[in-house]
Amino acid sequence: MKSIQLRQHYLDFFKEKDHTIVPSMSLIPRDDPSLLFTSAGMVQFKPLWIGAVPLPYRRATSVQKCLRTSDLENVGKTRRHHTFFEMLGNFSFGDYFKDEAITWAWDYLTDVLKLDKDKLFVSVYNQDEEAYDLWHKKIGLNTARIFKFGDEDNFWGPAGNSGPCGPCSEIFYDLGEKFGCGKKTCAPGCDCDRFPEIWNLVFPQYDQQVSGERLPLKNRGVDTGMGFERLVAVLQNEDSIYATDLFSSIIEDIASLKKIHYGKNDAVDIPVNVIADHTRALVFAIADGIIPSNEERGYVLRRILRRAVRLSRNLGGEDAFLYRLVPRVIELYAGAYPEIKERREEITGVIKSEEERFLTTLEKGLQQFEEISRNKKDISGEDAFKLYDTYGFPFELTQEIAKEKGLKTDEQGFLSMLDRAREVSKTRAKFVPKGEWQVLKQGHGTFTGYDEKEVMTNILRYNAYDSIIEIVLEQSPFYAEAGGQVGERGELVGTDFALEVQDTYWYQGMIVCHCQIRSGEPIMLKKGTQVRARVDTVHRTESGRAHTATHLLHAALRKTLGEHARQEGSYVEPGRFRFDFTHFKPLSEDEIRAIEDMVIEKILEAIPVDKQWMSLDEAKKLGAMAIFGEKYGDRVRVVKIGDFSIELCGGIHLDNTGEIGLFKIISQEAAAAGIRRVEAFVGMRLFNYVRKHDTIMRDLARLTGREDTGIVRWVEETQQQLKKAEKIREQTLSELARSESAAFLATISKKKSLFVYRELKNFGSPGMRLVADIVRNKAKTVVGLLYENIGGRLSYLLFTGEDLLNRYPASKIIKEFGKIVGGGGGGRPHMAEGGGGNPAKLDEAISFLKKLVKPL
Repeated sequence: MKSIQLRQHYLDFFKEKDHTIVPSMSLIPRDDPSLLFTSAGMVQFKPLWIGAVPLPYRRATSVQKCLRTSDLENVGKTRRHHTFFEMLGNFSFGDYFKDEAITWAWDYLTDVLKLDKDKLFVSVYNQDEEAYDLWHKKIGLNTARIFKFGDEDNFWGPAGNSGPCGPCSEIFYDLGEKFGCGKKTCAPGCDCDRFPEIWNLVFPQYDQQVSGERLPLKNRGVDTGMGFERLVAVLQNEDSIYATDLFSSIIEDIASLKKIHYGKNDAVDIPVNVIADHTRALVFAIADGIIPSNEERGYVLRRILRRAVRLSRNLGGEDAFLYRLVPRVIELYAGAYPEIKERREEITGVIKSEEERFLTTLEKGLQQFEEISRNKKDISGEDAFKLYDTYGFPFELTQEIAKEKGLKTDEQGFLSMLDRAREVSKTRAKFVPKGEWQVLKQGHGTFTGYDEKEVMTNILRYNAYDSIIEIVLEQSPFYAEAGGQVGERGELVGTDFALEVQDTYWYQGMIVCHCQIRSGEPIMLKKGTQVRARVDTVHRTESGRAHTATHLLHAALRKTLGEHARQEGSYVEPGRFRFDFTHFKPLSEDEIRAIEDMVIEKILEAIPVDKQWMSLDEAKKLGAMAIFGEKYGDRVRVVKIGDFSIELCGGIHLDNTGEIGLFKIISQEAAAAGIRRVEAFVGMRLFNYVRKHDTIMRDLARLTGREDTGIVRWVEETQQQLKKAEKIREQTLSELARSESAAFLATISKKKSLFVYRELKNFGSPGMRLVADIVRNKAKTVVGLLYENIGGRLSYLLFTGEDLLNRYPASKIIKEFGKIVGGGGGGRPHMAEGGGGNPAKLDEAISFLKKLVKPL
């Protein structure tokens, strides 16, 4: 069976068993900030098991896009590890349980797919007798084919540090002895490739708290996950996942473009596998709006890309390469995931730009390696990690080059620093749950803020820890952070307490108010507690100004730059916003002016901002723009600004564009490869910004005696005068340096010593460098010290003649000199500079150098 057929085949099987087919969610988890990526099919369903939201269905099935990097080092080496993968799943929420899940899984594999029953083995949790009996007594498996494992292998979850979890039962497929380790104990659960797990049947029946306590789950059920790639390999009877139709054509392209032979040598095959896997991951991640960067998800994606680039470089070729594989990946997957075809241009551009940037960085890393390794016997773990982290310089490449130079590399030191960095990256998720939720009343709460800014409502649940109280309201007027717009602020006032709402965000389908106690003792909250929830209207209005302005800007960008200028992300706060969009070069001044003019024109027209709910199909027919990475239901909110802009958006907006008042782009920069970022101010924030700069202009006019453009001319004239003065100063300094050098060389010829020194006055660092360059070019067998005493502070320079570089590198000597005088410094073997320290220690330091630098 071809892979493109298998996805629908699986969904249809469970649709016939009354399951709702649910589309894959984005690789960016929604409403679960404890996760960086969607790593399993169950992630989008977590709120349904814990009862945080009403159940839209009790049975569901999906094919979910997933991304994991926990086994990155094994990708490409084994037949079962990937970064990006697809997970087939069927789910039950308070409906069927172990009996149906096990029976249907067996029926699908053996009756529908016709897998050989004799090659299937299963495992169960060692305390789950119910699952064991179902496999043995109902399915009829011999006990020798059922294995019992403990918590590590057969108790799943939670995803993150809290949430649904429970025992699981895994199904393994025997690939045969040629994939085994040869041990007599080889069986399911072995680390070798013989028995890959193809399906994991998880039975969520507990809700794990942050403390580790496991409470009964409100909607216990079923969460199954079957590795799509692994199943395809079994059905297509291929020894490796990389030989299936999911990868074969990508690998053929790599081999053809690189002019290499695949399938004969692990030294070639493993890098090719990694490149194919990583390119596929990049395509899907970028399509979902994740851009390589130095933060959170982007940080992980950049690491994946750089790993692939390094391996591509090892296979030959110095130019960007991965982007050339994008068309093939899209051709293979566009049928199932049409969004990657729609974003082909952006995906290709981002990967190409990021590759080119890293290849430049890689060259800088090679240069840095030369600096680090000079005059060293080994490369420390700290140095290796600096090359890896700062320059993206792979450790394997550091080892390889060090070996060629006869140097050792501290691998343990490097790994220790890498482990610390990984721990940091694990905590990069924005939010880690704390405390324990206390439920006062069942329910998930609803957002009422579109229609009201103040409401009397009940508290459904709360979570108190440290000095924080998180509260879920039955009716919440507070907008929770979403779509780039910050969460709202305000207050909650009870009978004998008041709380300040400092932020509002989504967590597992609930709107959570993050509060600080303002007065009273709300810790004694109990069932029936009511509060008056009041939104900060100034905060809301200024945030609405910024948000409505982003819609005007988005439309203006597309009309000015072209349809490719698609939103890639935004951050909206009161009076200010950042807006990221696809574009491959900086905006010109003319373009910025045209965009600003267009937005201001629409503000002055005072166009009504129309907000309507409708079906997704109706919205699409109207031409409403959707933002990639956002998840939309059957009913969507459409924000329409005349015939200028129409987008799907659930955020807080103004009622009329005229309410924005003022708008101006303040800055622009590159957010990532192929992504531009503009920052803009609106409303009162912009008015205060303009007033501040108006004050600055008045002060400049007073100081220069000029007005408006006259100030610019004054600055230009002053710069020209300064340039002339600087040129005269440089010429004078050069003449002084030649004169001082001649006198110094005359002294050197008389002393006939390897070490010489001289005090200079008013030369500064540039002048000392000029003197040192002249002297060392003519005196190749001396080590020299030049110094100045400037107001009781030493400035010094050490240089070494060409013939003594190996014996007395200035970069090393200056460290010892600095220790004596109490200063610092560094540089290269031929010249090093330093400063600071006690002038009274100068004689002692010079005496040290005289003893150090001895004749041969």
